Amino acid sequence: MIEYIRGMIEDIGQDYVVIDFMGIGIKVFVPFSTLKVLPSKGNITKLYTYLQVREDGFQIFGFKTKEELDLFEKLLSVSGVGPKGALSILSVVSIDNFVKAVNAGDYKALTIAPGIGKKTAERIILELKDKLPKEIVFEGDNNFSNEALEALLALGYTKSEAIYALADITCDSVEEAVKQALKKLMK
Repeated sequence: MIEYIRGMIEDIGQDYVVIDFMGIGIKVFVPFSTLKVLPSKGNITKLYTYLQVREDGFQIFGFKTKEELDLFEKLLSVSGVGPKGALSILSVVSIDNFVKAVNAGDYKALTIAPGIGKKTAERIILELKDKLPKEIVFEGDNNFSNEALEALLALGYTKSEAIYALADITCDSVEEAVKQALKKLMK
């Protein structure tokens, strides 16, 4: 498996970039969310990748963050959703909005992606509802969620790891929330 690719951007298309990796031009398909934050041609970039191997060849899909890659892989686990459909969703729906839509059962928020109809959106919600973090619930002040999230990010965890760890935690202090989240992450 290719974890990531780092190299100079040689070309940028509508849904791909060509990265020069040790003298080899590698075409990497990317969602619009990644495309819009990439540096211009001639600059170095790093993309987290997913390699799809099929009978007729292989394709590499790239993402600016691990969170996008994780969501892409979760979308591929849904029956009837392929790489192009998953890219389409990631191109028009942010990760946060995607999680909110799935947890709320809002299929319409997913059908804005080209190629994703009502049935596919409903299947995504059905199959991913239990695999995504829920809202972070605290018994006290809602500022706890931001403070606890910031604390976990400062400790080096990714945003998706921190949100997962804080999901469904009930407590009355930031310290207790972080302690419970760390226990969850250490399992």
